[in-house]
Order: sequence, then C-alpha cells, then structure tokens
Amino acid sequence: MKMDTTEPLAQEELGLLTDTDGLTIRRRWFSEPAWFMLFFAFALPAQADNWPEWRGTGGDGFSDELTVPVKWGGQQNVLWKVDLPAPGNSSPIVFGDRVFLTSANDDGTERSLMAFDRKSGELLWKRSKEYLQSDPTHATNPWCAASPATDGESVFTWDGSAGAAAYDYSGKLLWQRDLGAFVHQWGHGSSPRLYKDTVIIFGGPGPRVLLTALDKETGETVWEKDLSHIGSEPQELIGSFATPFIWQNGNRTELLLPLPGYLASFDPDSGKEIWRCEGLGPLAYSDAMVGEGMILAFSGFKGPSFGMRAPGEGESGNLTKSHRIWFNEVSEQRVSSGVIIGDRFYMCGRRGPLKCGDVSTGEILWVHDLGEQAWGSISHVQNRLYLTDQTGVTHVFKPGDRFELIERNVLAKEDQGNATIAFSDGQIFLRTHRHLYAIED
Repeated sequence: MKMDTTEPLAQEELGLLTDTDGLTIRRRWFSEPAWFMLFFAFALPAQADNWPEWRGTGGDGFSDELTVPVKWGGQQNVLWKVDLPAPGNSSPIVFGDRVFLTSANDDGTERSLMAFDRKSGELLWKRSKEYLQSDPTHATNPWCAASPATDGESVFTWDGSAGAAAYDYSGKLLWQRDLGAFVHQWGHGSSPRLYKDTVIIFGGPGPRVLLTALDKETGETVWEKDLSHIGSEPQELIGSFATPFIWQNGNRTELLLPLPGYLASFDPDSGKEIWRCEGLGPLAYSDAMVGEGMILAFSGFKGPSFGMRAPGEGESGNLTKSHRIWFNEVSEQRVSSGVIIGDRFYMCGRRGPLKCGDVSTGEILWVHDLGEQAWGSISHVQNRLYLTDQTGVTHVFKPGDRFELIERNVLAKEDQGNATIAFSDGQIFLRTHRHLYAIED
C-alpha cells in the first residue's frame, strides 16, 4: 500500500459562535445584571462540536451547535465543493480540522478512506485497500456504505467482506482485520460504533451474521457474538442494515440493535444479550430511537413497528408481553432513521412521506409528501429538523403537531445522494454521489 507522508494539520483555534437574533429576543426577558452575565457567557470561547460518528456524537442525529446555516444553494453559503471519485451512501464525519469520508471505485475493487481539510476542501490523503473477490451489492447501495468513525486520534472503517481497518491522522495504516465474508444481494449498511476502548461492528446480512468489538489500538477481538440464527441466503429478503445505538440506561450501558424479528439489547462490554422485544419484520434498516421513557423500532419493506416501555436497568429477558405498548402491523417502507423530540417522533418513508407520530401510542399525527424519495436520516439542531432527499434537496422544518417548512435548499441536478448531513462548528457537510460540500453562513 502506498503511503502518503502528509502530516496532520494543527488544530485550528476555534472562534466565537453567536446567535444575534436569539440574544436580541432574550434581552427582553432579562434584567440588566442577568443580561450582562448571559452576554459574558456567550463571549467565552466555544469548543467546536465534532461529528465523529454516524449521526453525530450521540449517534442519534442531535447536535448542540449554536448556529448552523438554514439556507444554501448555488453559490450561496457554499464554502467549498469537491469532486468525489464515485457514488456512495456513506456520510461524512468531522473532527477538528478534518473531514473524513469513505468511498469506492465503480466496481468495488478499491475501498478508500479520504481525509479533507475542512477549511479549503483540499484532499490531504486517500488510503485504499484492494478487494478482488465477488462482493455483490445493489446498484442503489454502492460499496463503502458504512460511514467511518473517529476518536480524534484514529479513524476506523468497516467494509464488510473487505474487512475493518484503522488509520492515524496522517493516513498511516494502524491495523487491518479480515472478519470473513458477508454476502447479501443488497450489500451492507451498518457503520462502526465507538465504545470505550473498542470499535463495535455489526456484520451482516447474509448467511453469516455477527456482532463484535475490536480493540481500538490493535484490532484484536475483545468479544464476538454469533448471530447466525438470523442468517439467510444472499438472495433472501432477510437481514438488518441498522447501526448499533449506545444507550445509557441508568447505571447500565446498552447496545440497541434492530434485527429480523426483534429488537435486541446487548451488553457492549461483553456482547451478552440483555433483553429482546419481538415484533419486527424480516428486514430492518433504521436505528432504534429512545425518548420519553419509550424505545421505538421500525421494520423496513412495509413491515411492522412498535413502541416499548424502556426497561429498568435491572430488567432482562424477553420483554415483549410486559413492555411492548403499541404495535403497528404495517408501516411505511423505511430506510431513513428518525428522531424523538418531546412526545413526538419524526420519520420519513423511502418514497418521501414525512410523518410525525405520538411516541406513546404510535398514532400518526400528520404526513407531508416530500415529492421525492428520501433515504437520508433526520437530524435535529437549534429546534430545527434537517432531511436531505435523493435529489440533494435539504428540507428544513420545525418540529410540531403540523408540518411547517422553514427552508427548501436545492443543489445542482447532478447532486443526488442518500447520505446524512454532518454538523460541526457552525458548518454543514453534505455528501452527494458527485460532490462533498462544506456549507456555512
């Protein structure tokens, strides 16, 4: 493997983030001393909110950014735009002065990780591994569907049959692991998840399915959970493409993963199953959602969905009868993952029906047709929701009991895609099949 000797750039000094309109509004409600203290708090230097994994720091699509762009398109608010070598469904991650993105060539024989300078969009380095064996996928799901993950020192990738790898910030290969073949006609889509000193990987679907934790420093197996009971032939429409979600349940940390037939909770320290709740269909794409004392899980391919009461930190076993609160036999075909805000959940179907539902009952309160297919996931920042459809149009709307559009941002016609936006330090990073965009006010 040819190595690039480019050295990491020094982390930039982060500037002040301000929200002038927000401060103007708040001035009406504070006395002068209180206002002075509020101003002083806002004047302190703010640390950038990195976006180190699929769907951000918490893995749930939520960002604590103080201000991010609402409107862009054409040349407006586009800091830079760079060409990408081939289409891909993975999403960018951001840490410090770097933006990382996975990609593959047109026939999947080369799987790559790219590092970009977040200020200029310059490609700092690209590291590729060759995989020449048969590795089927669907035309709508090019190779390198999994987003990378970083802890600020190393960057981790997962490429299914092509294995897992770790690189340092200069692009040096730290380790590479072959975890075996994972063969399905639609490829795979689960992204790596970081937990303590491990990188957790869900391998599947197909005949061989596993959940494993690898040591971040060495790539050695810390634990491995065989899930072959949900395995299937590559042509069967069975399997999960979801990414594990780490949930802090009181003093107990849990890893939630939708699987064919049920939602499972695993101990991320050992891989042992803690509990399960039955009611999912044979296909699962979207990640589990937690909020308002509930956990929601949705099938793909018009399968069922359900809401369960979140278990206590001492509860385990099959919780279907005791904890499942509502069950919808048929749901919209979904690829996208959603969010819970208050007692409402927001999800989008594959063909563009955006829905708001009641967390406690599953009742759908409103439906808005985007007019286009949407596979990207919903993100929440500054009490706004962001969703990019397949034509590269990002819909910004308000959470609430009726659909209220804030902005509809249109890119060039060739900028179609399925990726999810990354938010960091007042900027937005958006991947399409043709380009990587950096957007800022």
